[in-house]
Amino acid sequence: MSQRTWHRKAVAVTVAVAALGGGALTFAGPASATVAQGYVSGTNSPTNDWGDEGTLSSTSHANSNATALVQMALWADGAKEKNGTTFDWADIDGRYGSNTTAAVKSLQKLYNSRLGAGLVVDGKAGKLTLGVADDSLLAHSDGTVTYYGWKHNFTLKRTAAGKYYLKVGSRGWKLASYTTLNVV
Repeated sequence: MSQRTWHRKAVAVTVAVAALGGGALTFAGPASATVAQGYVSGTNSPTNDWGDEGTLSSTSHANSNATALVQMALWADGAKEKNGTTFDWADIDGRYGSNTTAAVKSLQKLYNSRLGAGLVVDGKAGKLTLGVADDSLLAHSDGTVTYYGWKHNFTLKRTAAGKYYLKVGSRGWKLASYTTLNVV
């Protein structure tokens, strides 16, 4: 069983146990994040954090830490670059160029084939694509969130206020900002 499948089943079991046991575990709908906030954020269960985020593409927030966050998911899920090779950790540069566009298309096709997601394969990381990606997130009690990809995992930080932070290189934790590129 893949880590992603295990994670989805674990979430389903947790919700079912809470429902059957009358527990207090409840998950609200997606947080009301906007690009105007300036950063990727969420509340409650991380599996509904990114479905309301802004669209990232070669023409929208193309050079940003938020783009680096998407690229981390591309690496974790084994998306393919425009030349057919796997998107590598070294490809994470926070710049939404033709390679990232091709890898997002690859990821959208992967989500459609493995999950029946019904995504438009357009190379843009919008609400629907990000909403499928966030199903791979699992929060931990220490404020970290793990993305369980099909090929790799990575860790993010999410503050009590819901702000996401990522770490790509040796520069430390950086806010997943739509307007700043300082992770590389």
